Amino acid sequence: MDNNENFLDSKMVANFLIVFALIFTAIYYFNYSDEIEGEVNTVIVNSLKDVNNSLAEQETASK
Repeated sequence: MDNNENFLDSKMVANFLIVFALIFTAIYYFNYSDEIEGEVNTVIVNSLKDVNNSLAEQETASK
């Protein structure tokens, strides 16, 4: 009897919500993985370009 009463306690509900969120995130990722990869690559490339420009400006200013 004690197990049935504690089956839907707050920790169990929280664990179910976490599992549901992870499953939803995995499905979303698999459906949009190409777009996500493209956006991540764009952000990384733009960041590297900004760093390169910043270093070039610092080198020019120090001369």
